[in-house]
Amino acid sequence: MSSPKINTRKSILVRAYVAVALILAFALFLLVGIAKLQFGKSGEFAQARKIQSTRVKEIPALRGNIYAADGSLLATSVPRYDINMDPNADGLTKKLFDAKIDSFSALLAIQFNSKYKNAEEWRSFLIQQRKKKSRYISLAKDVGFEQVKKVKTWPIAREGKFVGGVWFEEKGKRMYFMGDLARRTIGRSENGTHVGLEGAFDTLLRGKNGKQLQQRMPGGIWRPLPTGNQSTPVNGADIVTTLDVRIQDIAQYSLLKGLQEVQAHHGCVVVMETKTGAIKAMANLKRGTDGQYYESQNYAVDEFTEPGSTFKVLAAISLLEDKKVTLTDSISNEWGKWKYYDLDLVDAVTPKKKFYTLAECLQNSSNVGTAKFVLQHYKSDPEDFTDHAIQLGLHMKPNFDIPSSNFPTIKTPESSDWSAISLPSMSIGYYARISPLQLLMLYNTIANKGVMMQPYMVSEIHAQGKKAQKIEPKVLNKQAISVQTTQVLTDMLTTVIDKGTASNIKSENYKIAGKTGTAWLSSGNKGYGDKKEFQAAFAGFFPANDPQFTIIVVVNSPNGVKYSGSQISAPIFKAISDRIYATHIKTQPVIAQYSVPEAPGVLKGDFYQTRMIFNELGISSQLLQADSITETPKFIEPSREAHSVKLKPVAYNSSLVPDVRGMGLRDAMKVLKSMGYQVTFNGYGRVTDQSPSSGSARKNSGNSIHLILKPF
Repeated sequence: MSSPKINTRKSILVRAYVAVALILAFALFLLVGIAKLQFGKSGEFAQARKIQSTRVKEIPALRGNIYAADGSLLATSVPRYDINMDPNADGLTKKLFDAKIDSFSALLAIQFNSKYKNAEEWRSFLIQQRKKKSRYISLAKDVGFEQVKKVKTWPIAREGKFVGGVWFEEKGKRMYFMGDLARRTIGRSENGTHVGLEGAFDTLLRGKNGKQLQQRMPGGIWRPLPTGNQSTPVNGADIVTTLDVRIQDIAQYSLLKGLQEVQAHHGCVVVMETKTGAIKAMANLKRGTDGQYYESQNYAVDEFTEPGSTFKVLAAISLLEDKKVTLTDSISNEWGKWKYYDLDLVDAVTPKKKFYTLAECLQNSSNVGTAKFVLQHYKSDPEDFTDHAIQLGLHMKPNFDIPSSNFPTIKTPESSDWSAISLPSMSIGYYARISPLQLLMLYNTIANKGVMMQPYMVSEIHAQGKKAQKIEPKVLNKQAISVQTTQVLTDMLTTVIDKGTASNIKSENYKIAGKTGTAWLSSGNKGYGDKKEFQAAFAGFFPANDPQFTIIVVVNSPNGVKYSGSQISAPIFKAISDRIYATHIKTQPVIAQYSVPEAPGVLKGDFYQTRMIFNELGISSQLLQADSITETPKFIEPSREAHSVKLKPVAYNSSLVPDVRGMGLRDAMKVLKSMGYQVTFNGYGRVTDQSPSSGSARKNSGNSIHLILKPF
């Protein structure tokens, strides 16, 4: 008979074996489960790890180019690259690394200016990173294609990314080659949103992004993997615009001078080719807090205001088309003051006689005469008058290449706020809101013998280097206004310049037809307020006998004694038309005074003063933007062509002696003084020699330079 102690011991052992067996069985169960996850058909765990360690990244396509009508490049995307390295790449053996690291480091020190200044610092850094088992190093950022080509020939780098561990991450950098010319019209990226042509044609310009499989490296860095599961980006299409660089430059410079003279808040100019509707220039400038003017909003397309007296042509069109008046009919102008219900009508200039014909109402911009003519014939049927505005499409925003987020307003007798004073108010340019582009279309229809053209700014689309689409001029209405009415109106608008409100811009060389306009700006529901804010405008075309170009000039909120269209906008129009007539009108002989000047020889020097002189002379100058210069340059080096000048930006390295040869003394002194040099000189004329020579290393102290000047 066994003892109780033996039985107890056996019982404990059995329980222990059972417990151990259960633990082992549970562990085996876990191992089997893990194996199934890792290696089984479902592969959930392996898939999860793969998802965490790899990704498919979109590779942006290069954005398409934007060209001017003559092929000048307005905007392009330049390939830029970040250069990276995996110092522990699978193919980068110790033998290869040790043999080539010295030369590789020396080349890095020469090519790139970084926190690692010399070859030894680069070498130590790379060796250290290899020992740390690092898988990602940034060698350089935002470098050009020429630099990339050089790096690809270096030791280690020339072995490729999977052997040498060096790879290049491409990205596009948008470059604009005309400085601030048509900045808003071409469109820049603002807060990730494209505006202007960049925004309107974004779908075409942006192309199709590619795809690349990448692997996550230590430190959260991603590197590309060699796999077929990727696609190459398809670069965006190019667009060719109707913009004329020379006209754009003339328009923008003339607008800037006009705005600066009266310190206006903002303004715009649009130049249209009369027969086609092609926009040759579109300038928009706004005064910044620093007092300078910038292109920040497209007022020509997007601002809808009461146009003022430029809108009186609608009254003339209605009266003539409906045969309400003859050329000899006249009406009392009440000596320039008349009250109709609670509407006080006042002429800006006191009439010299009491009765005006319709032509004289336009010529002298008579509010009283125009309103009384319209009331006399449309008071009982005001819709007959407003129907003309509707038929001319003024109630709809134009179907233009650059869309507007705002809308015009043309009231009718059915509008809820129509009253007894609505008709006379509309006849003189109030109680309606339209954009400068719409007003331009109206005047262009008169100039084009009643044929209404659709304004457009893109003439061709190129895809993959080939012309994919050509945009032809589009007729919106073959006879929006009768030929007879346009002929009569042209004569009337010519008298505005010959002896009316715009006689200050009369030219002896060609005829201008147009109309001044001055509107008292309202503030929406707040009304017109106590402080008067004015909009000065001039719309017209030239030469009047054979119109080639139609121009609208609108200036808002001038600050000073000048505020009218005749004082502000008409002179801007004349400054533009004179230069266009001299350089672009071929149907008439060019008067010697306005002949196209041959481009003169020009010294290196200040960009702004050089550009200003060219604009005054009517000479085309084109800024060539260098790859490394993204801002408007201070200094340029001109190169002369037959009738134009190319302006190449000049940048100076602070560690090297600058090259001022070819400059006049004033510009040379400006450059050298700004860099801290003490300057001495002999002679006069332009700098022909300098000591120390250009390109030599600059001393840390005692910087002095001697210039030798000789006559031209």
